[in-house]
Amino acid sequence: MKTFRPLIAVAAGALLVLTGCAGTGTSGGGSQDAGVSTTSWGAQVLERGEPQKGGSLTYGLSAVVESLDPAGSAVSGNLIMRSIYGVLFSYDDAERNIRPDMAESIESDDNGVTWTLKLKPGHSFTDGNPYNAEAVKAHFERIAAEGSRSRSAEDMRQIASMEVVDEHTLVLTLRKAWTGFPDVLVGAYPGGPAMVPSPAAVEEHGDALGLNPVGAGPFMLKSFQPGGDVVIVKNPDYAGEEPYLDEIKFVTATDTQSRVSAAIAGDIDIARAQSAVDLKTAADGGLTMLTQPDSAYYNLLLNLTQAPFDDERMRRALAHAIDLDGLNAAVFEGKHDPMSGLMLSSSPFFVDTDWPSYDPDKAKELAEEYTADTGNPAAFSLTTTSPPEFQQQAAVLQQMLSDAGIDMSINVSDQPTMVSEARAGNFQAQHRYIEIIDVNYARTAFHSTSGGNNGLKGDPTVDGILDEMLTASEGEMKGLYADLQHALEEWLPQVPLIAVKNGVFVSDRVGGYPGNLIGLPEPDFREVWAIQGD
Repeated sequence: MKTFRPLIAVAAGALLVLTGCAGTGTSGGGSQDAGVSTTSWGAQVLERGEPQKGGSLTYGLSAVVESLDPAGSAVSGNLIMRSIYGVLFSYDDAERNIRPDMAESIESDDNGVTWTLKLKPGHSFTDGNPYNAEAVKAHFERIAAEGSRSRSAEDMRQIASMEVVDEHTLVLTLRKAWTGFPDVLVGAYPGGPAMVPSPAAVEEHGDALGLNPVGAGPFMLKSFQPGGDVVIVKNPDYAGEEPYLDEIKFVTATDTQSRVSAAIAGDIDIARAQSAVDLKTAADGGLTMLTQPDSAYYNLLLNLTQAPFDDERMRRALAHAIDLDGLNAAVFEGKHDPMSGLMLSSSPFFVDTDWPSYDPDKAKELAEEYTADTGNPAAFSLTTTSPPEFQQQAAVLQQMLSDAGIDMSINVSDQPTMVSEARAGNFQAQHRYIEIIDVNYARTAFHSTSGGNNGLKGDPTVDGILDEMLTASEGEMKGLYADLQHALEEWLPQVPLIAVKNGVFVSDRVGGYPGNLIGLPEPDFREVWAIQGD
């Protein structure tokens, strides 16, 4: 049987490919540098001595977690859900080859219309029910159901039929060929298809599954206070490789500076930073700093169905009014990279387009033209969130836009509320970060039929290119990526700002940290371990 996507791996491979040697990383100094190496995709790995079983560590969350339902709209709990539910596939290297996890393989012999998904035997849910093809089928149907809030709902609706062949084999027939379909089943993909819950738990709890998650992953829920702490413990019946830790406690600390301070004080063991400035502060405080690659960037999400951003002139005025170099200097000490399109310049798919550059006079001209033609003011409300790196950016943006004759008010909200308001269309602009890694991420963000298109409107040219990319050959994809970025520049659905500089800082209690997974801002927690003893 032929596998039609070259990046599909049908046998488990090594999670980490270490290319560095001990001491190659940057950390808080002294002996903490020992045991730092680098993966093939640039993630720093920590190994202090030999791995040890047992113990508990505390992870500082950068966003509030309200639900642990993989078919829900929230993504802030994904790092916890992947440990509770497990995932079908993961990416395992810089080329984003697919590594089987709970699944064994996925293959097509008809150019991407029919896919055979095989599961590894031996897994079961923590309620005692089998993790089988019927459970996966029920999960896909739930995501695709009418009223689904999953960002992958439209992806799952591309499945025309599913047949359970045996306990571990599910055959999926798509409505049309899609050679990149396996990417949807990777744990990094938004919307939860890779994370399968117990059908019995779904039937029992319904919409309350997010408070009562039951999976077959390496950990299971001990306690959960929505908006507060989450505690997971080792699943004693997990069929895969046993995780090192007995327990992980997740505490909410949305302010990066607060997470750094808590870690220095000994209250947090692992946390993520999204600023090179905060990473340096952590290192100066004696914490071990591990740099991690990131494909995300800060951006302005625009509601394309409401004034003023239903008019392309105001979207373009917004882009011209923002001095990205000045924003980078003011907020990130110039240590980050300004964006010049909707894909990172480091992406192998990036092409240079005529993306609007800083030109306040042009911005003012467009804004005045918009007001003269429509009678609407060149004004809008930006909803941002609480971390300092967001609020500092918002304040700088407000002044830049004012200089260009655009009046921007600032509203501060929490991330769960922002997500629900975006889905309901109750916003003009939101201050977020986003990642466009490949065609599937672009399809989620921009296709007119996607539940993840929070701009709430599509573009026929962009839709056409994204549809063509579903079945394009590897040789055709480069040209289509170029076409896509030029079409996005013409449409201008969002305004990208500054690339995220991701990294984690860890305490002396952390013995092993595997490096973040490709496309994810967090590690595989099975590979994290604590230093035991005194």
